[in-house]
Amino acid sequence: MDKMRLENVYFAYGEEPVLQGLSLSLQEGRFSGIVGPNGAGKSTVLKLLDGYIKPQQGAVYLNGENLRTYSLAQLAQEIALIPQTSYYIPFTVQEMVLLGRTPFYSRLGAPSEQDRQIAQESMEITGVAHLAHRLVSDLSGGERQRVTIARAFAQQTKVLLLDEPTTHLDLEHQVNTCRLLKEKSREGVTVLAVLHDLNLAAAFCDYVFVLNGGVLMEEGSPGEVLTPELIAQVFRVSVPSLQHPLTGRPIIVP
Repeated sequence: MDKMRLENVYFAYGEEPVLQGLSLSLQEGRFSGIVGPNGAGKSTVLKLLDGYIKPQQGAVYLNGENLRTYSLAQLAQEIALIPQTSYYIPFTVQEMVLLGRTPFYSRLGAPSEQDRQIAQESMEITGVAHLAHRLVSDLSGGERQRVTIARAFAQQTKVLLLDEPTTHLDLEHQVNTCRLLKEKSREGVTVLAVLHDLNLAAAFCDYVFVLNGGVLMEEGSPGEVLTPELIAQVFRVSVPSLQHPLTGRPIIVP
């Protein structure tokens, strides 16, 4: 079942079109990736799905309803977005992660014990619980990224949108993050991540959308989509046809 969809969406910054009649659907419980060269429109897709920007033509749907019918408070309870660039105020890690619970606070505007427990669990699974009382501004780029992911997890939405979630992360944490996203999808969460590393998309995503010049070039499973022919066409790089010996999924090596 479709959790969200873009229907014939057009969007431009000024006179420069970024998306041109784009349609795509996100299924419940599926970990999808968006790949494509710089300027393909990947981040714009996430902003449209989050309601941060509005389509100039076409429509965005959530649970079968036009996104325009949702209030900001309702969207915050349905969708969590990790943007490409996050801005950090002088909060501790615990305080930052608790921000993910604010859409669910009572009228008193204070976190409950349950909110604190959810935040603690989110910090633990992302490996930042030991940093709970450190200022986020004092952390490394990779640690900050994991705090941002923990905050999104604490929001406990049914849709997770992530723009380059593995940025600044070392190999171990790149793999762990993708595994966590895979687990979230298995719990019924609709996950969509912009990924520049094609091997991460090939290894972990259930489904892949390939954008180029604001147009959906291809969609399907990694094995169907990430072929040497398509990579040469979209990324202008020649790669051999290789598969992982255990999973059979594509391996992309220039």
